[in-house]
Amino acid sequence: MTFTLMGLNTAVYLISLAFTLTQGSDAQEWIHEHLWLIPADSTWYTFLTSMFVHAGFFHLLGNMIYLFLFGSCVEDMIGRWRFTALYLLGGFAAELAYIAGTPEHFASEIPMGGASGAISTCMGAYLLLRAKVKIDFKYFGMIFFKVFSGEFSLAAWVVITFWFLEDVFSAVLSYYVNEGGGGVAFGAHVGGFVAGLGMIGLHKLFSPKKKQADRKRGPMRVNIPARTAMPTVATPALETETPTLYVYEGEAQYGPFNLFQIQQMMSEGRVTSQALYWSKGMMEWRSISEVTGGVVS
Repeated sequence: MTFTLMGLNTAVYLISLAFTLTQGSDAQEWIHEHLWLIPADSTWYTFLTSMFVHAGFFHLLGNMIYLFLFGSCVEDMIGRWRFTALYLLGGFAAELAYIAGTPEHFASEIPMGGASGAISTCMGAYLLLRAKVKIDFKYFGMIFFKVFSGEFSLAAWVVITFWFLEDVFSAVLSYYVNEGGGGVAFGAHVGGFVAGLGMIGLHKLFSPKKKQADRKRGPMRVNIPARTAMPTVATPALETETPTLYVYEGEAQYGPFNLFQIQQMMSEGRVTSQALYWSKGMMEWRSISEVTGGVVS
């Protein structure tokens, strides 16, 4: 679904660009009137179409990079259709936040377009789902003609929280300095982010606990041999192996994967050593370190 959304955003941009190049300002004016969200004049469907229009190539490129990085991870953790609902509802919440942040509210004539509000929802969801995952940064520079470079890592919650607070500050500044209009819709970013936090938070709060308890408690009543249905650590992990392993972490189950894919995810920090795994024929969920040799902490 993440790639589908990226494709739709790209297709809308390319079609709009083609019409603008062939028909000039008339086409551009029609696109703004019928596809962008103008609170004072737009119809109901522009709340949806405005999530797929962009002001230029770099606007599209930046949004698609963030959608790929955060959207694909959230989709893997919560499932395709839940992710679709989260994305669209978060985009709608972002638009309402943008309207609330303009002085004229629903009488505003300022158009809004772009996927960043819905993508901010993905970032808010990611914060609750993968708060402790490390994000790697690389840097380089030059001092007196001497080039230096390096890398460091920060927890996802630190990076994303800093980004969110920066957007909150920019939204407040934009409201008072620019009277809530023009430029980047920081209020939409804030609204989408809060919506993502809220939806995942409610899911975690009200999701049934019985299923998780059954996974951990029920099978323990059976006396299982120590190495039942486990691949040996000494067996090399092949990329072409048939996916048979399911992963359970953070109240989410996803898969199947093969051993090679799981080791890749652990090396990238997408799965931690606290995760559990299960394969057909096993009577219980077991620690994922048993199949990876505990090489990743």
